Amino acid sequence: MDFYEVLDQVVALLQRQGRVSYRALKRQFALDDEYVEDLKAELIEVKELAMDKDGKMLVWRGAEVTTPPPSRAPSPSQPPAK
Repeated sequence: MDFYEVLDQVVALLQRQGRVSYRALKRQFALDDEYVEDLKAELIEVKELAMDKDGKMLVWRGAEVTTPPPSRAPSPSQPPAK
């Protein structure tokens, strides 16, 4: 897996979990310290999607993931709009 594939997976994980420890990232993705530092730089400084908490974890600060409400179909009693 290349750097950006790992980065995408870390972003998705952070969005779901809200916070992830550096130890968990190392374990989950088999990363070394230098790789984690590269991820931190990209997420914190470049993309501004996360922040460091106490040197132990990343905390999500990107846009909240929301699901748009389902679109409403016209009710059967209303004629379709022209």
